[in-house]
Amino acid sequence: MTVQITKIVKSIRDSEIATLRIHPAVGESQDYDCIYKEAEAPHFFLIFPPTSLPENLNIESKCTVSFQSDKESMVISSEIIEKVNDRTLELVAKKTLDPISLREYFRVFYKTTVTASYESGQSARTRSSWEISGESVDLSGTGVLVIFNEEPPNKHNIFIDFNLPELDKSISCVGHVVRIRRIRRGRYQVAMHFDHITPKNRDAIITACLQEQRRQLRIRMQSDE
Repeated sequence: MTVQITKIVKSIRDSEIATLRIHPAVGESQDYDCIYKEAEAPHFFLIFPPTSLPENLNIESKCTVSFQSDKESMVISSEIIEKVNDRTLELVAKKTLDPISLREYFRVFYKTTVTASYESGQSARTRSSWEISGESVDLSGTGVLVIFNEEPPNKHNIFIDFNLPELDKSISCVGHVVRIRRIRRGRYQVAMHFDHITPKNRDAIITACLQEQRRQLRIRMQSDE
């Protein structure tokens, strides 16, 4: 496996855009945009935008590094060797992982108008139909985080509709509310999970997320030059 993973690391282009995902023992995973830099394989470096890495980063946490493109993707399970400086980590690759199961959870800051609605059936006399619209905060192949001006009246069997402007595609699916948090000015931050979505729509969301990640990272890196 050492020989195989060494060959894989050597095949990665220098300055390739990547994402480091930290998997802490407690709490949610955290993603950090970065750029891959060559070292003596299977070792490699990751370079981050200024101030993007937290000072209290636990380098002993499990992590993965993903390299995404429109046509293919690769995910490598890795270990952090050391924090070289405020912008650089040295890592060693351990093994590759199946990206298909991971790329659906890839999440990116993404703005689009999201409409959530509910249609009551004849038997649901205690519930009435409703529709609210808001702006998304982030998006992944499995769900979306949205800011609404009002709280969704119920949490299940919600129709979720939004557009992916760069792909000129409309997405419609059914999902449920995972959590609701009231924020400033009487608004609500609502996380929704996609329960019923076509494979084509999910793939379109993932493609849009990858394109947006690369666009944001290019802008950040250019501003640091």
